[in-house]
Amino acid sequence: MEMQYNVQGRAELFRAGQTEPVEKGQLLKVEKVMPADTFYFSIVRDPVALAESSFAYYKEVAPAFRKAKGLGEFVDDPKRFYEPRLRNNHYARNLLWFDFGLDHNANFSLALAQLGEDMIRRTFNMILVSEYFDQSMILLRHALCWPLDAVVAFSLNARQQKPSSTGGVGETWVGKAAAAAGVGIRGGHVQAKLPPNLSLTEEQREKLRQWNAFDWYLYKAFNKTFWKEIDKFGRTQMEKEVNLLRMRREDLARVCLRDGGKPVEAHQIRDKNIRPFQSGLVKILGYELQSGLDNVTRKLCVRMIRPEIQYKDVLDSKQFPQAHAIQAQQQRLIVAVGGTFLKQDPPWKGKKEMGGEVGVGGRTLEEGMKDWDSSLLNRNNQTMVREHEKRRLR
Repeated sequence: MEMQYNVQGRAELFRAGQTEPVEKGQLLKVEKVMPADTFYFSIVRDPVALAESSFAYYKEVAPAFRKAKGLGEFVDDPKRFYEPRLRNNHYARNLLWFDFGLDHNANFSLALAQLGEDMIRRTFNMILVSEYFDQSMILLRHALCWPLDAVVAFSLNARQQKPSSTGGVGETWVGKAAAAAGVGIRGGHVQAKLPPNLSLTEEQREKLRQWNAFDWYLYKAFNKTFWKEIDKFGRTQMEKEVNLLRMRREDLARVCLRDGGKPVEAHQIRDKNIRPFQSGLVKILGYELQSGLDNVTRKLCVRMIRPEIQYKDVLDSKQFPQAHAIQAQQQRLIVAVGGTFLKQDPPWKGKKEMGGEVGVGGRTLEEGMKDWDSSLLNRNNQTMVREHEKRRLR
């Protein structure tokens, strides 16, 4: 379980019985509800790529980013824009360090960086690397004795790199986003801010590493450890299994996704349950399911493309079924009378910690060789295949 803010980006404290990503520094509370042999893992990302992503997604959220015309302008003189006391400015400096529960505004020193690294190594059994995601999934699946299908994944929350080049201003995604935000268009000109400028020179990239010195230290340290683990695993074997993983992903993309898995804009996705949340004017892409899928296959496919906010709602409904049923009934009543839906408190508020005897990972011992939907798994050439899906998905 990664120690981080919840999926909405709000700093909410972890509560016993609540199975969602948690706020930084709440490990002791997590340990209260997790078995003693819990396997903790997390992931690091190149601070330059992380800064580009953070600037794109949180341009209008972080005050430090809001004032800068582009990421390059911010990087050239970050102290001109950055005020450490302002809310949401954690997105603008040492975000990795912050997510691990450490002071991201501390003055960098090698001794302090090493202390932080030691704390993370004591806490987490494995640190993965975003830039080598497929290799990370292979290491993770072997560490946890998972089948290959458990780590097959499609890329989620990718941002659109270029705006549409056809149609008038009102037909472009900028125009649609402006309309959705209630921003007027006069004389064909959108009265709204354009997508953020993320272009950087190599000199600016180096400045970013210096500005995010703690993050850069962690990334180098855990990247080095990561490749040592791959060497222990065997690079030839790793290459073989990565190829199997990618082949399986392509197979599932053909089965599950329209147009072979080409990401699409959110407004093109008819099912709101798999439509990604949109952050500002940055277009976050998702997938459209193939039509004509049978129920079993559709259930599998939805699990692979459901965005994290909707997935959290699914987990809430399973963990707190009574509270979720009451909330759903209230929502239906509001809709029936033509009212406006106001978000209710999370279902764990006011609830006592839920108990129950379970096996490792929350499953009974009898379920140990079953997949998420309780279907039996059979070993078959480096992977585990659902008994009822052998013909359909292979």
